[in-house]
Amino acid sequence: MVSPGLFAGAAATALAFALPATAHAAPVVVPDDCAQAVAVAEMAEQDYQDTVKWYKDLIAQGGNPGIAEEQAVIDARADRDRTATQAQRICGP
Repeated sequence: MVSPGLFAGAAATALAFALPATAHAAPVVVPDDCAQAVAVAEMAEQDYQDTVKWYKDLIAQGGNPGIAEEQAVIDARADRDRTATQAQRICGP
């Protein structure tokens, strides 16, 4: 026979997992946070554009970009993508 205390404990645990927690609620978006996140994303986009231009200019001038130069482009792209995603997350759809 199942103890009533064990059954009540299991039911309470199941209910706790079934109800949404307040930690999972949508965060409150402050307009200043959104504007700041967008500004950072725009700066990262400009930095990426400048890095790609520098890389292409280096090649056009007869240079042979190495690993460090390629990594600079990769890092700028990753930063651009990260900040754009963060801005989207902060500002919402």
